[in-house]
Amino acid sequence: MNENIPIASQTENQNPNDAPNLQIGSTFNAETQNATEQQPVQQADASQSNEPTSDTSNVEMTSMTEQTTIPSSQETEKLTEMEQQSRRSKRARLMQAFAEVKSAYQENRAIEVNVYSRVRGGLRVFYKEAPLFLPASHFHLKKSPTDEELLEVVGKNILVKIHEIQEYDEGSMAVIVSRKKLLEDEFWENIKVGQKVQGKISSIASFGVFIDLEGAEGLIHVSRLAPYRIENLKEHFKIGDTLEAIVIEVDKANKKIGLSRKELVDTTKWPATEEKYGVGTRHKGIVRRILDFGAFIELEPLVEGLLRTSEISWTRRLRRPNEVLKTGDTVDVIVTAFNQEKKTISLSMKRLQESPWPNLHEKYPIGSVYEGKVLQVVPQGCVVSLTPELDGFLPRSKMRKILRGNKIPLKQGDKIKVSIAEIVPEEESVILGLVDEEEEANPKIQSNPKKQVPQKTYETKPLSSGISIMDMLSDEERENLLKTLKK
Repeated sequence: MNENIPIASQTENQNPNDAPNLQIGSTFNAETQNATEQQPVQQADASQSNEPTSDTSNVEMTSMTEQTTIPSSQETEKLTEMEQQSRRSKRARLMQAFAEVKSAYQENRAIEVNVYSRVRGGLRVFYKEAPLFLPASHFHLKKSPTDEELLEVVGKNILVKIHEIQEYDEGSMAVIVSRKKLLEDEFWENIKVGQKVQGKISSIASFGVFIDLEGAEGLIHVSRLAPYRIENLKEHFKIGDTLEAIVIEVDKANKKIGLSRKELVDTTKWPATEEKYGVGTRHKGIVRRILDFGAFIELEPLVEGLLRTSEISWTRRLRRPNEVLKTGDTVDVIVTAFNQEKKTISLSMKRLQESPWPNLHEKYPIGSVYEGKVLQVVPQGCVVSLTPELDGFLPRSKMRKILRGNKIPLKQGDKIKVSIAEIVPEEESVILGLVDEEEEANPKIQSNPKKQVPQKTYETKPLSSGISIMDMLSDEERENLLKTLKK
């Protein structure tokens, strides 16, 4: 930088909002003969220069020696000639500086400039003797740098590229420079997959969160925000929040950056505590995965519990949870078991209410007839839906009138008339019997008292299919077995 260029902090007390004393950029008129009268830029250059002129040197010397002698005409002529030579020298340097600026523009080459002052709309900078203008929008990758960021570089040297040169008919020109392109090239050169970055949330969409990476923008897809599903992003994030993420994709051609945050979430620490999820505590959860044997319910991020199929309903014989549940459903559950060491939680839906089995016979009397729908056919019999809340089992032993050999002549979806033959609360089982036209015309309700609910002193566990051994026996076989056990 030329020593004749003044430093703003030493020579200028300028309001940062004041516009520079020049057009957009800076103008230079190569044809003018009087730089101080016709060229504002050169006028400011001359008036603010630290280089003393011959006139001022003489005045200072006169003041110091208290001499009052008047210079002769020859001396005046000599001073005028020296002043003109100084101006011609400055003009030549200025023209040379602008020539180098034009050359850098044509070659798309960066130049080093000195930041002179903060002015309205940006910064006033100098390349050697040539004044240039750096708009605030071209100072950084982000659109609106703060005033503090702009003032921070005053008096410093920075690299810029020539963004635009406007030449006018009278020979003047305006030069605008930019730092943005250099920073952008540097950013895309340095960004790498696997790099950890940090930025503030610039916007939130249904599919993810956008992060401002000092002017460039990266996307964290909703599936990569955490190792668990986040339903409503705006409940967890807000614009302006600072997030860290890992770069997983860089598309320089389309200026796109893919980010992921879930690798930074510590999944080794289980946030569940017995105090919060102890046996008997009630919670709301979201169905995340459905398997044949049950459904996994998310109670909070990183905390899931298992809801087994048998714990969904008291009175329905469900084969799979997807008969009543689907992924994304919100359900109420109660904790039936908690294991901190194994990080497991067992859940139940049906135990939120008392078991209806002890009093079920009051609502569904023995012998009452229903038109049921076959839900499942197994070798031992059929599971039949009586009402939306109650399923029963029709064993083979009750189908002798319709059996064709060993084959059960029923299929899923068939509608049949059945009656409640027996209710076994201990096994949570309803045994059904077929109703034919004769029985429907002459119903026999509770014709055999021995078929009422026996006071059993033993426990019969149902098979994996949900059918107990007792379901597979005829009435006579069951009665004989009970007599044997009582002996």
